[in-house]
Amino acid sequence: MIFWRYQLLFFVMSVLLFAYVDNDLDGVDDSIDHCLNTPFDELVDERGCPLDKVFPGKIIFQIGSDVSFNQIDDPVSNLNIYANYMIDRWNFSISNSNYYVTNLSNDVEENNLYLTAGYTYIKENTRTRFSVGTKFDLTDRESGDKDNDFYASINFEYFPDNKQNIFFYYSYTLSGDSSLIDYENFHSVSIGSGYSVTDQWYTALSYNYANSYYPDTGDYRALSWFNSYRFTSTVYATLNYAHTFDDISYSHIVTFNIGAYFD
Repeated sequence: MIFWRYQLLFFVMSVLLFAYVDNDLDGVDDSIDHCLNTPFDELVDERGCPLDKVFPGKIIFQIGSDVSFNQIDDPVSNLNIYANYMIDRWNFSISNSNYYVTNLSNDVEENNLYLTAGYTYIKENTRTRFSVGTKFDLTDRESGDKDNDFYASINFEYFPDNKQNIFFYYSYTLSGDSSLIDYENFHSVSIGSGYSVTDQWYTALSYNYANSYYPDTGDYRALSWFNSYRFTSTVYATLNYAHTFDDISYSHIVTFNIGAYFD
């Protein structure tokens, strides 16, 4: 009889321990923790957030540029501005992309605004983010205004250990049309793996594919090398190089961003 009592006690304790996950060791289960990765020596409230944390959430602001070039055409530059607000496991972002190129024949400019909302689901050593959003075409055109694009995406990450991650990204976009062009709906895929070389430096390799929203135009295919370096707990920079394998894109694309966290 005593043996079965011990067996029952062992079973109940095993179930409780298996169901309870607290990666930042603050005493609050990850399933209800609003502030993940809190230092273990900080006092937290019932939400898992530091007691002296007045501002609910975190803001990320980032600015940067990318340059596309090859051996034939003139380089193309693109200015990117990005802001993101995170609270609990929700995130809301607004970003602007301004594209401008001058060549011998004409000047081309595009100005787009993106609004995105997403939710991150965390379970053991996986992380999945679901996002939806819309793109506004702000370009001043002489004729034919383009309708908004609407997109949805999923970003899945698997962490074999605390230094490496394997990721898969997929998005699908419903393209808005204009009086000039009937744009095609399109999807994009990225798959790769990253590694934290140090506490400050993260690097990753990925293969990227996207079909074009222009009718009868080839697909985009590229191999990317991404790097992120954290100078302080609040300031970071990213550098990405992409080499394309299709016949329509620039052969080389270099992107640099610098950003900051605000708690």
